[in-house]
Amino acid sequence: MKRKNKKGQNEIVGFVAIILVVAVIGVILLSLTIGRGGTIKDESAEISDFLSASMYHTTDCAVNFVPQYKSIEEIIKSCYKSSSEKCLDNRNVCEVLISEFKKIVDSSLEVSEERANKGYKMKIIYRDFDLGIEDEIMPAVEGGKFENCKSKISAGHTLAVGSFSSGVINVELEVCRG
Repeated sequence: MKRKNKKGQNEIVGFVAIILVVAVIGVILLSLTIGRGGTIKDESAEISDFLSASMYHTTDCAVNFVPQYKSIEEIIKSCYKSSSEKCLDNRNVCEVLISEFKKIVDSSLEVSEERANKGYKMKIIYRDFDLGIEDEIMPAVEGGKFENCKSKISAGHTLAVGSFSSGVINVELEVCRG
């Protein structure tokens, strides 16, 4: 009779040991998974304010008649609606957007290898809420070098597309700081 009790006790001890080993392995795997987060981007009020202000910048592109020059925001919307739309001087609105935005960023954020801001990337993305679609409107606008960044700051600006669409256009800007 005493032998059965010891045998049962040994089985329980073995079972508890297995549970402990599995729990320790689970905790180790969980800590590795949690510790492997992606690159952390800091949301920046400075970049957010910069994006908001740049939307009101008036370009040298007029589509209908000469005194009616479009703002960056209007150019983004025009580029979304029709990437083949032209200014009166025959330039493509999407190309005007790229060149104007580069000028604004380069002069305002002072992007260069010798400065604090080493590089930038701007993406313009359309998001449709009804269909769950996310489309990049145009290739990313980049400047400077995105290498050896000590930190990355970013912000986004949302534009309402209008009554013909159930989505929004997000302008996202990320800056590499050295």
